Amino acid sequence: MDGGPTGRIPMVVLGGWLGAGKTTLVNRLLRAAHDERIAVVVNDIGEVNLDAELVAARDGDTVELTNGCVCCSMGESLALTLRDLVMAERPPDRLVVEASGVAEPNRVAAYGDRRRIRPDGVVVAVDAVDVVRRAADPTYGPLVCRQATAADLLVVTKADLTADRAESARRWCTAVAPGTPIVVASDDDGWVPLAFGGLDAALPVPADALDVPVVGTMWTADGTVDVEAVVEVLEAWSDRLLRAKGVLTDRHGWSVAVHLAGGRVTVDPFAGPASGRLVAVAPSGALDTDRLVAALDSTRSSSRSNRNPDWSTTGEVSRPC
Repeated sequence: MDGGPTGRIPMVVLGGWLGAGKTTLVNRLLRAAHDERIAVVVNDIGEVNLDAELVAARDGDTVELTNGCVCCSMGESLALTLRDLVMAERPPDRLVVEASGVAEPNRVAAYGDRRRIRPDGVVVAVDAVDVVRRAADPTYGPLVCRQATAADLLVVTKADLTADRAESARRWCTAVAPGTPIVVASDDDGWVPLAFGGLDAALPVPADALDVPVVGTMWTADGTVDVEAVVEVLEAWSDRLLRAKGVLTDRHGWSVAVHLAGGRVTVDPFAGPASGRLVAVAPSGALDTDRLVAALDSTRSSSRSNRNPDWSTTGEVSRPC
């Protein structure tokens, strides 16, 4: 809690491009909560793969965690969600807002009643695998760069997946946001204290919003699916999709989180019931929705042979495309 006389609740915003690894950073922040009660606000709690050992109970749009923290969906309005949290009978000690991958995090940081919420900085996840290529994209590059320049701290993710241990990404960060602290997430969690009140954060002053042309489509599987077939579909469409994520039920009844980010498809065990939804995001005009849905429909268990592995024991499948 703010040690000043106003007793305002500090709020940090976690931003970054689609698939940059923001949820991984959320898990690290929650693990480091110690005696603080943190409320994390995300777009859709049903699609956030929180570490299983952190989850105590799920109730609709809210997940209670074993360390006393809570994670909840943003709902229709971020402003109303923040109001409800700070006006609760037992308000949190700290707020963390995970911004959408196509959001400008400093615009998100401008939300909230300043009488009760203290802006405590913007942390931006930078995908070491994808950021240099994505930043050069004439359509999406300006937003990627603006996300970085809005940061009070840049956290480089996925360094272990690069040949240069994220050196190219670090150089890009230095060029785009000179003077902004840069840390590599895989080194250690030394960046966490910075996110918890150690940043020299300025009050957010958003520029005019960028118009980012993206479209999304949602596919729903009512029952079980052949997860390997879903992976194959996403691999085949990876050059047309910016991001895809969903929580599905495999043929063995296990919940798994499926992600496409930066051209890679990953599958991880998921703690909790599967929503059966998969959301795909693509550039405007690039997605033949009917064809993609038809391809995903073909992965339903009723139309596939039983050939997918038991993800509860294999842990993760990662397939560079």
